[in-house]
Amino acid sequence: MKRHSVTPLKKILIAPDSFKDCLSSEKVARFIAQGIGESAPDTEIIVFPVADGGEGTASCLAWHLGGTWTELSVCDPLHRPVKSGYLLLDYENIAVIELARASGLELLRHEERNALKTSTFGTGELIRHALDAGVKKIILTIGGSATVDGGTGIAAALGFRFTGKDGKEISPRGGNLMNIEKITADFLFSPSGETNAETAGSGQTGVHQRLRNTEIIIACDVQNILNGPQGAARVYGPQKGADAEALAILENGLRHLSALVRKNTGFDADKHPGTGAAGGAALFLLAYGMAVLRGGFDIFGEMTGFREAVDSADLVITGEGNIDAQTAYGKAVASVAQIARTGNKPLILVGGLLEGERGMLKDQYGAAAVYSLMDFAVDKDDSIRNAPEYLRKSGQQIYEFFTGK
Repeated sequence: MKRHSVTPLKKILIAPDSFKDCLSSEKVARFIAQGIGESAPDTEIIVFPVADGGEGTASCLAWHLGGTWTELSVCDPLHRPVKSGYLLLDYENIAVIELARASGLELLRHEERNALKTSTFGTGELIRHALDAGVKKIILTIGGSATVDGGTGIAAALGFRFTGKDGKEISPRGGNLMNIEKITADFLFSPSGETNAETAGSGQTGVHQRLRNTEIIIACDVQNILNGPQGAARVYGPQKGADAEALAILENGLRHLSALVRKNTGFDADKHPGTGAAGGAALFLLAYGMAVLRGGFDIFGEMTGFREAVDSADLVITGEGNIDAQTAYGKAVASVAQIARTGNKPLILVGGLLEGERGMLKDQYGAAAVYSLMDFAVDKDDSIRNAPEYLRKSGQQIYEFFTGK
């Protein structure tokens, strides 16, 4: 491998995402750092785990910023009790809520995955608890969902009601969306923010009052709209247990639901990229003016000072468990690569697996070199089982590549 001249390597920033089903981002960074440190004891190594709004984002933010964990029992995707919780950043009274901790695919066994039956209700319970606690801001990450319920579960937990032709309540789950005939939002405020005096004075229960003055930011790097060939059901339904018949039910249900929402609010989900993320989980929060979407890594980077960390480094190392074409769109590794390019910093990629030619990946990300645990492993199972050792070896090779030592 051709060596790349960087003189000197005084500070190395190691900023990987997690290696899914293997190691957290912090552990990945530390094992690479160990490998480099064995060869370069005088080089400053900055361990900087990153996340993009998917699973593990709250833990990653806690590593950087501290905070306390609020634990509570909520409904899992199949409405069973599950221990969950959220991160409270006390210094700014911000709750970081991960949809995956209540409504995530990892909470289900493979044979339990069924997008017709799953719901985001548990995520709504986490949001409701944070609102009750009086937080100033909620950051909701929506990666890793097991659901295609159009956000009806979240909405139901926050006070919306869904009823059918007979006036009876409809359970908020993917397979029931076509049965919804009426959405009741007994707001104590209208979507414009003005108080509904009649409802406020009636003593009625309704949509949570604190939604009016609590900032909610939804971390989302997915650009899919709700319906159509690139919509929530067609793109993400199969990984959530939906076969061809179920996909048809989900697609029809989402179109029906979005039409009802458009009639009530004027919000056209198919004109807003990101509404298809997590099976439409953000639909009601967006349509009723309760939340905004922002890029997951943008939020993470601002909160942790990532750009400043890159600016001070001589070399940036990033990676994730599987580096492929998808990595280049909206995920943490792509964001790190872009920031490194902007700052004219040399970049190294480390992946558990690589999908694509190494040279193509180098060009795609502007990397000086690309490493894989498969450079050492005999197969995928070996790469997972011995990932710590192979990451250390990768660190050693990276240092040798840049210094010739």
